[in-house]
Amino acid sequence: MFRRNSARAAALAVTVGSVLFAVPAAANATTTYTPQEACGSGYNTIASFDLPGGTSTVYLTYNKSTGKNCVATIKNSLVGTSTSTGAYVELADGSHREEGTGSYRYYATAYLYAAGQCIYYGGYDYNSGGWWGTGPGWCS
Repeated sequence: MFRRNSARAAALAVTVGSVLFAVPAAANATTTYTPQEACGSGYNTIASFDLPGGTSTVYLTYNKSTGKNCVATIKNSLVGTSTSTGAYVELADGSHREEGTGSYRYYATAYLYAAGQCIYYGGYDYNSGGWWGTGPGWCS
């Protein structure tokens, strides 16, 4: 009888341990964000590009009702781990630039009112080696 109870206890311990260790890893691995979740409702995706190595994707979005652009650098790797991440949006004439930079777990964002103007946009992450950007490719 002792052996049977020991076997059941061991099986239960393995099952519980597997659940405890598997749940956090699975939750982290499946946590993803869309540009609309990062920027907010009303923002439509205009363009995107991957940073070197594909570790993050930079999205340009625009909200027609507010005239604002939002750039979101959304992490594709090390999701849930704080790492250096940034996003920027800048008027094409260079007169104004907004950046969102820091140590983020999921994404970085930057917003800029640019109705009727052209913009540059870009981002960086822990793997990119610096800022990467494009433009002026979007004019509202």
